Order: sequence, then C-alpha cells, then structure tokens
Amino acid sequence: MDRKRPRDFYEIQKRQWRRSIPLFAVLILFYFLAIGIIVLAAFLSVGFLAVPNFLSGHFLTRLLLGVLAAAVLIAVFHYYDARKFGAAYILKRLEARQPDLSDRYHKQLADTVEEMRIASGLPEVRPYVIPSFSINSMALVEADGTPAVAVTEGLLADCTRDEMQAVAGHELAHISRGDAFYVTLVCSLANSLEKLRAALEPEDIPAEDRMESGRGGAPPILIYGAVTLTSLVMHLLSMLLSREREILADAAASEIGRSPVTLARALYKAHLKNTFVGDFSLTYSPLFIVAPALSSDEEEGFWSRLFNSHPPLMKRIKLLAQ
Repeated sequence: MDRKRPRDFYEIQKRQWRRSIPLFAVLILFYFLAIGIIVLAAFLSVGFLAVPNFLSGHFLTRLLLGVLAAAVLIAVFHYYDARKFGAAYILKRLEARQPDLSDRYHKQLADTVEEMRIASGLPEVRPYVIPSFSINSMALVEADGTPAVAVTEGLLADCTRDEMQAVAGHELAHISRGDAFYVTLVCSLANSLEKLRAALEPEDIPAEDRMESGRGGAPPILIYGAVTLTSLVMHLLSMLLSREREILADAAASEIGRSPVTLARALYKAHLKNTFVGDFSLTYSPLFIVAPALSSDEEEGFWSRLFNSHPPLMKRIKLLAQ
C-alpha cells in the first residue's frame, strides 16, 4: 500500500492547508514590496531632508521591521478573508441556490450528487443550482470545510442522468484530490487583488487639476503597478493549476463513473452551447469544468496555453473517447 496516499478526505484537507502556506508567503512578500513602495514614494514626495538620518543603519532596520510587521498583519487579514468568505462570495455572485426538491430536475441533481458522493467516499457534499441557461459546473470548498458542487440550469435541462453523473464525478474528483480547496483559495486571493487593482485604477485627471487638488499621481501609480503585477502572477498561477488538473479530474471521473464516453458527451454539449455563466470576474474560471465563454472557438498556442484556464475542450473529449 502507498503510504503517501491520503487515507480520507480530512487528511486531504490537512495536506491542502499545508500546501497553501507558500501562498501566504507570497502574500507577505507582495505586501512587503507594496508597503515599501508606499514608503519610498512618501520619501520621494516630502524629500529626504525631512528625515536627516534616513540612510543610517539603525533607522533602516527599524523601518524594514515595521514594513514587515505591517505586511504580515495585512497578509493574515487577506488570507483569512479569502478562506472565510471566498466561497460564499462566489456562490452569492453566481446567485447559486440549494436545489428545490419539488422541482424534478433539482431533485435529480441532489440524488445524483449523493450517489456520486457515496461512490467517491466523501463525507458530505452540498449541491447548488446556478440560474443560467449555459452548460457548466464547478466545485469549491466552503468556509466550514464542506465541499460543494454547483451546476447550471442549462446543464440540468440538456444533459441526461448518466451525463450528469459523469459531470458530478468530475467535480467530486476535484474535491477528493484536494484541488477544489486549493483552487478556491487561489481564486479568492486573486479576486481580492483584482478588486484592489480596480480600486487603484489611475483616474484620467489632467495634471493641472491634480496639482490644484493637492493629489499626487506617483504613489497611486506605483502601488497600482505593484498590485497589477502581483494580480497577474496569482492569475497565471491559478491558470496553470487548472489546466493540469482538469485532465487528471477527467481521468478520475472516468474511474468513478466507469464511462469516459459519457463525460465526453457532456463536454461536447458544453462545446456546442455557450458556457458563459454571467458577467463576473474571469478570475474564477479555473473553478469551472469548462472555461466560461460566449464562444466555443479555441486556439492552441503558447499564449493560449499561458492565459487559458483550461486545456482545449476538443483535446479533452478526444482523450476521453480514446
């Protein structure tokens, strides 16, 4: 028996918590650099003469320690906010609701998720329905550690029961492998940085108006650049994580459901129909079974592999069909 393999879902969760520590380190580094830029911009604005001993070793050491302490505090708050409220924000933004068991389609979803939960050995999974006519689904982990699977109304209407089982198997594969926890956290952190970047978007104000109002342009622009760069890095990280794990989740779902062709059919229906789930941040794209998009056109090249959250859909279908 492979001793490195997790014994149950709770062990997987603990392992994913340990794996999320480097993300926390990245946040500390980002805020350390961002606060450092703010301090540097402040000194550039008021002049070094305001602090005569600025270049002394004692002052620089105290300054760096202060910046580091502030960075750690802000990173702790950011990390806690993403972990505690990230999944709830995503579900609220998508207007996801728990199934109405009086609706036969919703009842079928609840039954299917429960069947696949038992087959995959998970302790509990909450089903949700997204009010969208597109074909898509997602897996995430809520603040209390309970996994959740959300599917669109379009998927419930257009997919057969066995296809829905295959989709549920794919999402539960993400959960049982620990992918859902990690990607939920990464996407929540990336979205927080994206919102911060949008808040710091430089305003199109003439230079003379900025001078009259006493608002300088250098510090916001410097901070905006730092946030943009870190947001891009976090976004690319979530993209790279998703691309590799979608193929693995397809394979795991085929093992659970014993029908790779059924999952291929469900993905092909998504390919024929739009997968767009609403006008919200594409930062959450890695959470979905297929990338949310209005068009099914796909390109495969270096930039496509770098910025797309999912491998080409037809490539996944071909692998399943084989």
